[in-house]
Amino acid sequence: MVYFQGKFSSKSDIWAYAVTVWEILTFAREQPFSAMTDEQVIENCGHFYRNDHQEVYLPPPSNCPKEIFDLMLECWNRDEVQRPAFREIHMFMQRKNMGYNPMDEQHFPGVEPQPQFSVPVV
Repeated sequence: MVYFQGKFSSKSDIWAYAVTVWEILTFAREQPFSAMTDEQVIENCGHFYRNDHQEVYLPPPSNCPKEIFDLMLECWNRDEVQRPAFREIHMFMQRKNMGYNPMDEQHFPGVEPQPQFSVPVV
C-alpha cells in the first residue's frame, strides 16, 4: 500500500519488519512471494490497497510458532492503525523470550550447559 500512497512511516516499517521476520524464520532460503512474478507482487499490493479480499499473504514459515505468525499477520493489517507499534512488538517478544535458554533445547558439542541462577526479589 505504501507503494501506491507514497508515504512512509513507522507503520509502513512495521509491515517491512514482519517480512524481515519471515525471511529470518525461513533462514533466508526462501524469497517472499517467490511463486509470483514482479507484476503479480505489484498487483497483490493493489489488492491490499483496494481491500477487495483477493490479497495473498506470505505463508507461515516451517516451525514458526502460531503466536509469532499471528503477530506477523497483525503487522500486515491493511489498516495501519491496527498494526502494532514497535514498542508493543518489543514487549511481546520479551514476554515470549522470558526464561528461554537455548541450552535447554539442545546440547552443543563441547559446550556444557551453564547453571541457572535466580535472583530473589526483595
